[in-house]
Amino acid sequence: MLNRKGLFNPIKKGNGIPDQMFQKYIKIWEEQNRLLLTDPALTAEVQQRFYESHPKVDRAHLDKIWNFMSPMIQKNEALAQFVLDNGGAESSYFFPWVMSVASSPSEALELSYNAGRNLMGEWVSNIPEDDNINFFVQNLPTLAYNRERQLRVANLVTSDRNTTISNEKSVVVDLGAGRMAWARHHGFQSNPMRQRVFACDKDPSIQPYELFPCNAFWNSSLTYEHKDIMEELKNPSCADASLVILQGVASYYPMSLFTEAIVKPVYTLLRSGGSFFFDLQLDHISYEWSVKVFGWPEMKLPKTASDAINAVEVMRKILWHKGQEFSADYALDTYNASPLSVMVLLTKI
Repeated sequence: MLNRKGLFNPIKKGNGIPDQMFQKYIKIWEEQNRLLLTDPALTAEVQQRFYESHPKVDRAHLDKIWNFMSPMIQKNEALAQFVLDNGGAESSYFFPWVMSVASSPSEALELSYNAGRNLMGEWVSNIPEDDNINFFVQNLPTLAYNRERQLRVANLVTSDRNTTISNEKSVVVDLGAGRMAWARHHGFQSNPMRQRVFACDKDPSIQPYELFPCNAFWNSSLTYEHKDIMEELKNPSCADASLVILQGVASYYPMSLFTEAIVKPVYTLLRSGGSFFFDLQLDHISYEWSVKVFGWPEMKLPKTASDAINAVEVMRKILWHKGQEFSADYALDTYNASPLSVMVLLTKI
């Protein structure tokens, strides 16, 4: 479906996952004695299903994956039960996806677009519809939110280019850019005469030239480097930025540190009227489920959208008194029954 800027959302909204499903596995996790391993019968059943379901896959590949998954399953009965209930062992993509969550979160987020590695380690850009993982591609709240956020960023970058006055060039800085799904999956069109994009990420598994093969965007509009956020904030090429993007990172910082380490340098980087996009995750039940079942890093998150907005408003007032003035716009994600995040757009006054 095209929107008014010609961008599109490639995967339709799903039906969502009821909170009761998340609660079931959270309860299993909470009731497990942390000193005891998962019921050995459950672990054995997961292992049997995994090996019997993939007879055509080389045993060495299966052994490598099982050697990674087995300790996780032995320590976490909620994960074992989830795998058994939802056909995770039978899927050709579920265990490799769990592995990517630990090794490269930006690769794991590609599942939002129905892409991931199979049991042989091969990258598949369109996972077959009959694989069990597709239910979660459509309905998992974190993946649905990622699609909506990426589309919003694609809109912001397109709008920034179209509204920059003719004698200037739009300069976009994508911090912790990952695999730049906003530029790859939503019909974004580059224009090197009107816009430059500077992107960075520390993840060594990202090969920038592979993100945009045979694409004019990579050749003429985009500079992508393996650096951390703090290095890029000091990059003179990023000065006079019209838009700075920081997706999925702000919640890892206490607000005071986020203000000092990120927001203040971004203000200096921005031209007058330039904008800074970031998002603050909320304490949603699907996040608690991800932490307890899959071992995602635990963060102290605001309980409600109002709490998140209030925290930004306090930050904005502090900066205002120090001569760094921003206006602010807030938006909640709309793909889920209850929001997962507050998306923030600060504009330099």
